[in-house]
Amino acid sequence: MDILNVYLNSHPVGQLTHTVGLLSFSYRPDYLNAPKALPLSRHLPLTGATTFDDVSSRAFFENLLPEANVRTQVARTLGISPENIFGLLSELGGDCAGAVRLLPEGEDPHKVGRYRLISDAGLAAELANLPNHPFLADDDGVRLSLAGAQNKLPVHYDGTNFYIPEGEAASTHILKTPIDRLENTVVNEAFCMNLADRVGLNVPYARAINIGDDLVYLVERYDRRQTQDGTMRLHQEDFCQALGVESSFKYEKEGGPGFTSCFELLRDWSDEPLVDVAELLRWALFNFMIGNADAHGKNISFLYADGQVRLTPFYDLVSTAVYERQVNNKFAMRMGGQNDPRYLSIGDLSKFAAEIGVGLRGVKRELAGLVEKVEAAAPGLAEEYRQQFDQPVIVGRIERVLTQRLSKAKGMFP
Repeated sequence: MDILNVYLNSHPVGQLTHTVGLLSFSYRPDYLNAPKALPLSRHLPLTGATTFDDVSSRAFFENLLPEANVRTQVARTLGISPENIFGLLSELGGDCAGAVRLLPEGEDPHKVGRYRLISDAGLAAELANLPNHPFLADDDGVRLSLAGAQNKLPVHYDGTNFYIPEGEAASTHILKTPIDRLENTVVNEAFCMNLADRVGLNVPYARAINIGDDLVYLVERYDRRQTQDGTMRLHQEDFCQALGVESSFKYEKEGGPGFTSCFELLRDWSDEPLVDVAELLRWALFNFMIGNADAHGKNISFLYADGQVRLTPFYDLVSTAVYERQVNNKFAMRMGGQNDPRYLSIGDLSKFAAEIGVGLRGVKRELAGLVEKVEAAAPGLAEEYRQQFDQPVIVGRIERVLTQRLSKAKGMFP
């Protein structure tokens, strides 16, 4: 039997145990009795059973790891099987999404970490080598992990310099490199995130920047907070974790969450369900407008902060429709039963409204307001990006998608 101690920041929460290929998680009795104790997950409640079997434990902890080819490569680098969730968490679990940390027995959670300054040239070299060396796995003192199938690197950024977090030090930002075989995903995501900001969606600060000769995507972590004592991790969990769904089943067609279950989850778990339901509706409609077909359950999360559970700021907003020949552009979550945005109709919108428990009038009102805001904000932002990034072709392609989707949206309300 192998054990990893589980912490929220430096507070001991429980233990993840590995026995003959099976995982189990148990809360510590003193944590259960602590005032204002938070569950790790809606799917791992503090009441009732406090020891959870392989299925329940795996659904939460597996979702802390990178996915697909990134997981395969990091496992190869570490000499571990990609299916060995416990082994990967042992190596990578020091700085995950949110405040969860997994440390081997005997390792001090209060041990002071450090930030290693890295030059632009050094960082550019590390980013270029990420496909072969994801998350700097096997570098001495570095234990970083983030979910997702894209190459990315958590870093500490003070507005001027970049640092690699080592030991117990927390990252503050995430750097993403371009996706192979897809044109200019860096500008694409930065543009969509900034458009979301300008039309009123809650998103973190994000932009495209040059590191060396390469353009990369920089986004501030919403699950971090600056305090007098340094960077504090904030607990979060994505909707797949909250619903007990492993990352390999994140798409609705594979059994993952659909809009019905996401809105039901929000009403059940958010401390401000009315506000958060409205936010999630805007997210769904905005993804339709920009042509983002990759809006699945791992791209929505809860943040546990200030004694409340709330919807996090939105992230991973990208127009996939601009890659019509390289990407499957069917909806990750069907809208009113429709999985193809080209054929979305007022009838589908009506069914969608019923599925999410929002009146059709309210959905149409939100759609009309978003259309107006996007039409007002997109041209100016597009011109800014053309000036800043030397006339990138991808911006024009996003504009064409927006024009098509806005026209379709206008046909759904008087």
